[in-house]
Amino acid sequence: MVRGRFLISGETVLKNGCVVVEGDRIVDVGPFDEMRKRYGCDVVLGDEWKVVAPGLINCHYHSREQLAQTLFPDGLGEEEWFSRYCLPYHEALGPDEERLAFQLALYSMALNGITAFADGGIVYPSTTLEALEAIPLRCFTSTWCWDVPETLHRTVDEALYELEQLYQTFHGRMNGLLRVCATPISTETCSEELLEEVFSWSRNKGLKTHIHAASFIEEFNRSVVKRGKAPVEYLAEKRLLNKDTVLLHAIHLSENDVKLIGDSGAAAVCCPMSALTKGKGLALKGKYPELLRNGVRVGLGADGAPSSHHTDMLRLAALFAGIFRDARMDAKAVSAVEAWNAATSTAASVLGIDHETGSLEKGKKADIILLDLRRPAFTPSSDILKSLVFSATGDSVDTVIVDGRVVVYHREIKGFDCEKVYEYACEAVSNLERNLAC
Repeated sequence: MVRGRFLISGETVLKNGCVVVEGDRIVDVGPFDEMRKRYGCDVVLGDEWKVVAPGLINCHYHSREQLAQTLFPDGLGEEEWFSRYCLPYHEALGPDEERLAFQLALYSMALNGITAFADGGIVYPSTTLEALEAIPLRCFTSTWCWDVPETLHRTVDEALYELEQLYQTFHGRMNGLLRVCATPISTETCSEELLEEVFSWSRNKGLKTHIHAASFIEEFNRSVVKRGKAPVEYLAEKRLLNKDTVLLHAIHLSENDVKLIGDSGAAAVCCPMSALTKGKGLALKGKYPELLRNGVRVGLGADGAPSSHHTDMLRLAALFAGIFRDARMDAKAVSAVEAWNAATSTAASVLGIDHETGSLEKGKKADIILLDLRRPAFTPSSDILKSLVFSATGDSVDTVIVDGRVVVYHREIKGFDCEKVYEYACEAVSNLERNLAC
């Protein structure tokens, strides 16, 4: 039984609410006193100083980049950041470094209340994914999937083989916590053949395909020159834009792009901190209010450590609402509820797991977080949703439950030696600094 002064599911706020958990499922939701009488649970997590909420969902994250959180120089635009620093970093990462980066990413996400995330692609799954045993978050994993750049180059056949091996080996493991998706990096880094083959592969298996699209202006311009069309128009023309397509960043869109996305049923992921860090033009060019008005499912993503520098979904929710309110000079451009949903219920729909998680409902998986009200962010609070979106940060997260298992309790992960991992990380980053001359 998990209780708190406030219980939030979707747009509903229940005072003195309670979630009854049996195994990995929610069996009931209601007032604490009523649930206690009905079920007589012996174990109660939480108290009158807690907020009970669904676990937060990070719709896009490059866990491989965790060791580069502050490794690259400040003040770089996406073009220079990607070619001069990001690609050499990925090329330098071996199995041990990738696993360590993944561990750190899981640790950061768990402490910020993230219970599910979509990874941007790993290279050494057989060793890296073992880290989920210690910090079991709901993970959508994929391979490194592109065939145009020389760095970490793949042929079409190699890319498809790696995807199939990943699917056969890992999809559905850990009671379904670990699943596979496809992540062809972008229309710019994938040949036409690879894009069509990967989209076909994922569609045949009923999986989502995540792809960077219109992420920065140089990418947009090159697409127009190379293919004669903007990225979203190109995907639509090739019939690759559908309900199982997840467009990552999706900043430089035309009005026609917005219509194409809305008509196709595709989803989009906004990564506000990444855009602000690199000056991508989200405030000036982003059309997320229009996407929302056109019924597009919008989720939030932290992108990666050297892009956003944190995995705090509450901070990202505040940015998501605030950027567009200010840019449009319209305080109703993105509501607090829309921002909250972009990190919970709508985010679950983006990943295709809204029937399982994203809200606290009877029959759904027990992915639950407890936040501590004894913070200035909640004192006072006449509207708990507004407090969560505009005032609170991930530091308010006290307890995290994934699939009915307590992963974080009083801001600690049992059995995870963070000090030892920090020591390994410092050593690894020192080696990377020497090798990359950052």
